Formats: sequence, C-alpha cells, structure tokens
Amino acid sequence: MSALPEEILRKARENHVPVMMDSGMGFLLDYISHHPEILRILECGTAVGLSAIRMASLRENLLIDTLEIDPRMADEAIRNIHDVGLDDRVFVHCIDASLYETHQYYDLFFIDAAKSQYRMYLEHFYENSHAGSVFVFDNMNFHGIVDHPERSQNRSTLQMTRKILKFRNHMLEDARFETVFHPQYGDGILISVRKV
Repeated sequence: MSALPEEILRKARENHVPVMMDSGMGFLLDYISHHPEILRILECGTAVGLSAIRMASLRENLLIDTLEIDPRMADEAIRNIHDVGLDDRVFVHCIDASLYETHQYYDLFFIDAAKSQYRMYLEHFYENSHAGSVFVFDNMNFHGIVDHPERSQNRSTLQMTRKILKFRNHMLEDARFETVFHPQYGDGILISVRKV
C-alpha cells in the first residue's frame, strides 16, 4: 500500500474518524479479491474515503459509488480519492444513503453507515441487487456489546445494539439470502449473498 493511504489512516485515527478495523478491512479486501465477478460496488458510509480507496486499488476494473451524509467528510474523501488518482473510478455522493436513488445494479454493497438503519438500507437497495449480489455489514459485534450488553451502561448504545442483534438474527433467517456471520473479523462482519 502506498504511503498516502497510510497517512489517511493515521489522520483518521488521530481525529477519531470511524474507519474499519484492520482485520475487518483485510477480510473484505480478501473477499473481493477472490470474487472477480464483483465489478460494481456501492458503499454506504464514505468517511474519508479510505475503504473505497483500498477496494478500488485491488483491480482496475472496479467501479465504486460511495455515499456520505456529512459534507465535510465527503469533501475530504473527494480530495483523498483525487490524490491517489482514483477519481475516475470512485465517485463520492454527498447524500443520506436512504435518499440515494439509482437504476444501477451492484455486485457488492458495503454497508457501514448508521447501524440502527441497516435493515432500511438493505430494503432500499434490494432492487439494485441481483442474484449473487453480496451485502457486507460491518460492526455486527459493536465492540462486543451486542452479545454482552452488560459492558455498557449507555441507554442509547444499548438500544442501538439491540437493533443490531435483531437485524443480525433477521439476516440469518431471511430466505432471500445465504448469510454467514464472521464475528472474528474486525468488529463483526455479516456477509449476505442474494439467492435469486
């Protein structure tokens, strides 16, 4: 990896910007690498553009639309993506993911935005998927609190982690998808592949 993405990561961590944990990012990149049929990606939650940069850097035939609700974050992501020369393949849209409308079909959806809204994002973008499309959801453990609520005394955190658990259980039973939960990678990753 070039020095620039490492610098983006260092600054993001210094400024407490939420970026994917290293083992989770490695797992996602490995998954994409082993599935050459993945050509178009939609990411919900751009932050500073690091994950989009890393995904796009895997292959020159990958195209990524990435959605960010925060204008300052979106501007920084656009700068970072330009600086690494990927602005011809990674397109930042400053919009709430729930409001983004497109006729494009995607092979992979990387959902890393508002955790309590994962089910809504799934249904919102379902029509943009096809048989074999992959939905990847990060933060399914949420620092271990999802399965161990006693680790937090914060009411809003507990409310959110209950929603994450409910969503996780729903996806494991949703007949439209083949879902596997990978708690050991990053902060817990759910991979759901559309069946038909």
